[in-house]
Amino acid sequence: MAYNHKFEEMCADGETFGPVPEAAVAAAEADLNVKFPEQYREFLQRYGSGLFRGAEIYGLPDPEQNDPPLWQDVAKVTKQLREWEQAGAGNPEYIPIADDGTGVYFFLDTKASPRTKIVALGPGVEREVSSDLFAFVVDLSEERWLRKFEQLG
Repeated sequence: MAYNHKFEEMCADGETFGPVPEAAVAAAEADLNVKFPEQYREFLQRYGSGLFRGAEIYGLPDPEQNDPPLWQDVAKVTKQLREWEQAGAGNPEYIPIADDGTGVYFFLDTKASPRTKIVALGPGVEREVSSDLFAFVVDLSEERWLRKFEQLG
């Protein structure tokens, strides 16, 4: 898959936290009462979290190895958005994995699991933007998600 190849290149050029054990992924799922899509589980188990050409994908960095914090913890961000009743807080199946810096968050809709469904929510935005995590990361890093969204709507 071309996007997978491009994604692998981005990982090599970017920064990743490193592999997260299955037990930590399962614990986060239990903590959030969701089942992550297979692609996100694969991402967590292989990369943990990532910073790619200006795009960040939240993950499960070990707090002991993330000081000072470089990566966002998906469980902490999810709980914070819910507590503050921010975008996506009303849907317990939505798990934030990224944002674009303008108030738009990108959520995994875990109701679709094991498939991937990524939804954008923010000021004036509420739409499914991707069904492939790896393609989404490439699009987000190259700021193509917005163009794709505009073409859809």
